[in-house]
Amino acid sequence: MTSDTQSADSVELNFADPKVMECPYPLYDTLREKAPAYFVEAAGFWIISRYDDCLAAIRDPTVFSSKMGFRPGAVPGEVIRIYNEEGFGDLPDTLVSNDPPSHTRYRKLVDRTFTAGRVRQMEDYMVEVVSELIDGFIADGRLKVMNDFAIPVPMFVIADQLGVPRSDRDKFKEWSDAAVAPLGMLISDERKIECAKLAVEMQHYFVKVFDDHRENPRDDIISDLVTKEVDGTPLDIPELLSVLNQLLVAGNETTTSAIGASVVRLAQDPDLAERLAREPEKCKNFAEEILRYESPVQGLFRMTTEDVEVGGTTIPKGSLVNLRYGSANRDESKYECPADFNVDRKNASSHLAFGAGIHHCIGAQLARREIAIAVREMTARLKDIRLVEPEKLSHTPSVILRGLNEFEIEFSER
Repeated sequence: MTSDTQSADSVELNFADPKVMECPYPLYDTLREKAPAYFVEAAGFWIISRYDDCLAAIRDPTVFSSKMGFRPGAVPGEVIRIYNEEGFGDLPDTLVSNDPPSHTRYRKLVDRTFTAGRVRQMEDYMVEVVSELIDGFIADGRLKVMNDFAIPVPMFVIADQLGVPRSDRDKFKEWSDAAVAPLGMLISDERKIECAKLAVEMQHYFVKVFDDHRENPRDDIISDLVTKEVDGTPLDIPELLSVLNQLLVAGNETTTSAIGASVVRLAQDPDLAERLAREPEKCKNFAEEILRYESPVQGLFRMTTEDVEVGGTTIPKGSLVNLRYGSANRDESKYECPADFNVDRKNASSHLAFGAGIHHCIGAQLARREIAIAVREMTARLKDIRLVEPEKLSHTPSVILRGLNEFEIEFSER
């Protein structure tokens, strides 16, 4: 293994360091310059940090496989017991953790779920969701951003589209958080067990929903899933749960994080907030730039199927690799002054926040519009947005996601 690039500088990468979690970007700058393929010895995986290298890996699923399998060494035995004895076992690889040709068959089931055309047809409906939420807090002059706005916007939309009641929103969010928390690699064994119990709880909830929608189909995603077939065979319960779990998570986590980050940006840049109020058409590019700038999904994993050279370093076959979107989206070779937030950036939409290629996020078009509409409606109705206790802003520890903990703003009504 060639290691000259990696040893060019003693890069210290510790994802458990709160300072790294809060602001990883200076470290990313060092990685791109000195160690574009870097082995994190303490964590046991590689990081690819440059834009072109990440994009090439995403587009080469034969070498960078998404099918990594269940990793029993990474979880307590009690977690495996809960899934096997109380739930539906190790759910099959369908979308995110799958490769062609199997991935292709499942992807066809959901590819048209949130096309650009369908999302355009949902515009008025999404405006209504956002407007009703703003109606609920605007008279207060104060807002708990995550709980009362950033979370419910995408959660209400995905609940409606799936065909499940909004009243169960808190449960959906709890289940969604439990699904992604173990992926962050920074939680305790106790939390892993709690997440497994919540995952099984979600499974039993949706099995009942599947039965109901199979007997009484309606115009929603779950009805489509339970009535469609793969290779002439309906999806079984584990397959349905696997697809549903990914749709639920993809339908809210990225958007929630991006909306939260958007509100912080508006509060920190009053001139920008006023400009968006005057030029609402700019909200579309604002959404792209916040996705590039903050990268709600900081990186996803792949497994190498053969030795591969990246940035002058050979990554061995069978290596776990993290494609670091958060770094790629700040790559100076791709973006001019990448550390600056620029709502006029012409290539903002080239970001990798939603991945690319065969694994490009199914809900990307939906997320883009939800973010743009949330920002447009907020800047149209609120002014003088300011953070309450800005020094307490913090992010939830995770190797995978970048999401804000709860914070508050104050504002005036236009």
